[in-house]
Amino acid sequence: MCGFAGYLNLSIRPFINDEALLYAMQQKLAHRGPDGYRIWSSDEHEIALVHRRLSIIDLSDAGAQPMFDHDRTVVICANGEIYNYKQLKLELEQLGCSFASGSDSEVIIYGYKAWGIDKLLERLEGMFAFCLYDFRTKDFFLVRDRIGVKPLYFSLQSDVCSFASEIKALWKLPWMNRQVSASSVYHYLTYLVTPAPLTLFEGVYKLPAGFYLRFDSRKQMHIKQWYKLHEQLVSHDNQYDEQWYVDTIRSLLRASVKKRMMSDVPFGVFLSGGIDSSLNVALMSEVTDKVKTFTVAFQDGPEYNELAWARKVAHLYDTEHHEIIINEADAHQFFDKMIYHQDEPLGDSVCVPLYFVSKLLKSAGVTVVQVGEGSDELFCGYDQYVNYLNSYRWWSATQSYVPKLAKKGLFYAAQRMFPAKYNRLDVLNNWASNRELFYSGAVVFSEYMKHQKLKMSLCEIDPMVERFFPGMKLDDSYAMGDWYRSQLKAQLPHADQLTQMGYLELKHRLPELLLMRVDKMSMATAVEARVPFLDHKLIEFALTIPQDLKYHNGVTKYILKRVAEGLLPHDLIYRKKIGFAAPTTRWFKSSNLFNERLQDMLLDANGQWNDIFDVEAIRNMQKINRTDPSVDYSYHLWAVQNLLAYGA
Repeated sequence: MCGFAGYLNLSIRPFINDEALLYAMQQKLAHRGPDGYRIWSSDEHEIALVHRRLSIIDLSDAGAQPMFDHDRTVVICANGEIYNYKQLKLELEQLGCSFASGSDSEVIIYGYKAWGIDKLLERLEGMFAFCLYDFRTKDFFLVRDRIGVKPLYFSLQSDVCSFASEIKALWKLPWMNRQVSASSVYHYLTYLVTPAPLTLFEGVYKLPAGFYLRFDSRKQMHIKQWYKLHEQLVSHDNQYDEQWYVDTIRSLLRASVKKRMMSDVPFGVFLSGGIDSSLNVALMSEVTDKVKTFTVAFQDGPEYNELAWARKVAHLYDTEHHEIIINEADAHQFFDKMIYHQDEPLGDSVCVPLYFVSKLLKSAGVTVVQVGEGSDELFCGYDQYVNYLNSYRWWSATQSYVPKLAKKGLFYAAQRMFPAKYNRLDVLNNWASNRELFYSGAVVFSEYMKHQKLKMSLCEIDPMVERFFPGMKLDDSYAMGDWYRSQLKAQLPHADQLTQMGYLELKHRLPELLLMRVDKMSMATAVEARVPFLDHKLIEFALTIPQDLKYHNGVTKYILKRVAEGLLPHDLIYRKKIGFAAPTTRWFKSSNLFNERLQDMLLDANGQWNDIFDVEAIRNMQKINRTDPSVDYSYHLWAVQNLLAYGA
């Protein structure tokens, strides 16, 4: 696990590398790799690379980067882990390759030389982002892993391809211009994060999951989606019984957890006390005698405190258990540091407990941790998914049989009768317009609310979206979901609703929000987080599990709970889900710290933000939220507060 950055000149103008700039870039990534750094540049090839190292595999200097092959024909900077690198290394040694280190990154170099970029990527199992330059062909690659566990940002400003593991490193380059994109703000307010390839900033992009960029010898950019999840999905057509699914999931998950225990340094697991993290503990305990577990809780209320359940699991598996309890004052004091490490707004308050539990883990001398992200999305773990499933019963029927004119009439009547019910009106508007019901598990400011409440309209569409996703017209935020759904249905025309919902989550919310909050907050403390539920083999299988095995007789996550039987106590498996969250509602309903901070930020924001959205409307939302118990705008306010912290 590391951080890297650099740049490649794309223009015909002569370009001389500046070591002072490179030093400044690596300093901005120091938290990702406190174990050392290296700088390398070539004036001849007009390329420069910097790398910060967090030593996990091969702790010797031989594992340092930028890393070259023996002949110095290929150079690489990589972030992440290749879990099957030992198997690949054996294959490459049989082909005559000779290795100078025990590093998994060196396998990428020789795999590229032996098989080429596409065949190499097909073989890699892991989480990774890397850049690679071939001195022979002058091809330069930027690559992001299948699921998007690791981030990679780039810009083409001033005819230079500037790239980094975190955006903050790019701001050290004098040719970079920092300007907030109004269109990105528009999408962020709906999804709590900007959709790839966009970021909050004009001309700064994130490489989408499963893509690579190639710049050829003429410095022309080529974009390729090297992993297409929808093409890996094969319907089982209910040909297997329930026990077969239980056995297959357990086998895939057991293999995934074991792979992610590969490490030359101490590792642990985030233990919330829920089924996902508890399964991680159970399966890790099959491999090692002493699992280290780490739990965070808020003292603000019992609904955000699962300590008793975490302790039960820790006792059952005799783990080395660590706990930290935090409060609103801790969260408030951390806010500015959180903004710094996010790079762009991630409007999810779970960033707060994630940071504190990562800090606890690092203080215990542990560098690698397994987390439970992805399980809820794959196996129907949210009550809101059930609400969507129940709503689809009338949605699909009425879409076909109620005339469009009648639906429009009902929508306009509802607007007059319930003018402030923004989310309900948004759903009704989608129904009347023959659009879909589900777009994301995290929709905060709906399309209707942005137009009516914030007086927003979408600005110019960034052409980079079309280059990555031909045919995707982001003329509103829901257009992204429509495009992804069309991809899935072309492969699986009869995909059930949970498959569609899970697929949409895997294309946006998981890689750009949930996984980025884990990456940014864990790496802020120099901790590597691994995600066993998001092994691509498990994902490809889980998405095609029949819907009635994920939600069965009123039980969410039914098939995963069957998997957990015999590994975890029955009362833990079937208890009511609490969810890993922060008490955002309490902070904005009845406390002062975040409310007062937001008031000050809104006063300062009038001039900066009024051209993008109605700042006064946000101020009114805050007042209503404090005084009206029937509404809860707390999540909206947290999202806005995150946004305002980045300036306009």
